Amino acid sequence: MKSIKEHLMFMLPLMAMLIGIEFILLFNRVTSSYEEKLKNDYSILVVSKRQLDTPFLRSVNEKIDSVEPMDRESIAKEVTSGMQDSAMVAIMKDLPYFFRIHLISYLSLDELKKIKSQLSAVDGILNVEIFGENYHSKHMMFKLVKMILNVFIVMLFIVSLLLVIKQMEVWQLAHKERMAIMEIFGAPMMLRSGILFKIAFIDAFIATVLNIVLFIYIKNRWAGTTDISFIKENQDLLLNISDFLVLFITAIIIVAVSVMSVAIKSSEVPEG
Repeated sequence: MKSIKEHLMFMLPLMAMLIGIEFILLFNRVTSSYEEKLKNDYSILVVSKRQLDTPFLRSVNEKIDSVEPMDRESIAKEVTSGMQDSAMVAIMKDLPYFFRIHLISYLSLDELKKIKSQLSAVDGILNVEIFGENYHSKHMMFKLVKMILNVFIVMLFIVSLLLVIKQMEVWQLAHKERMAIMEIFGAPMMLRSGILFKIAFIDAFIATVLNIVLFIYIKNRWAGTTDISFIKENQDLLLNISDFLVLFITAIIIVAVSVMSVAIKSSEVPEG
């Protein structure tokens, strides 16, 4: 029972750190997906006295992906709704051309303002509307949530790492006599700490597998039935195959850091 408790005291904080890493991976994927959605849903409105095409506007700024002409007749009908047909004919003569400009990727507000300035300088363009405030505020709110999450995960990581190191010290004391004998016979520090590496490596593998199983359950079972729209909308992003490798490598690094810190600390303590 004591042995099981000791392994749990090591694995639980390690799992907490790995869950934090998985949330960072997830949020990065969600952020990329969100930026792609922003890019696809977003367009710059341009009003011009003449026709515009993609090659020409791309020469103005290479971040422009495509130009979509808007139906002038539909716009004229909305303006002249309830008026005589002659009014529509008159308006069509003076009505400028309207275009939606799509971008190749998500851009910052400063980059949007630069594009607006460049387009406004083009001869024949009357007005450029980037809708920057709404575009920027949505993404900044998303980035704020991401920053808060990252700060929380870093704090969780630090506390969990201290708990892992503390448990490693317990194991080091349990095998102190064996390690002392190996030191007498001239065994290097890495070899003396081999038993700690072995125990921690096995627990790290188990912790990684348990984390993956947890997120597989969340992705395939819980996410489909929850009322949380954010989870439902991003269900496919909850877990990637590559996450197992990332988590396992992270666990091994944590184990190595913990073992080495305990081994170095114990070697610096003078014998009584």
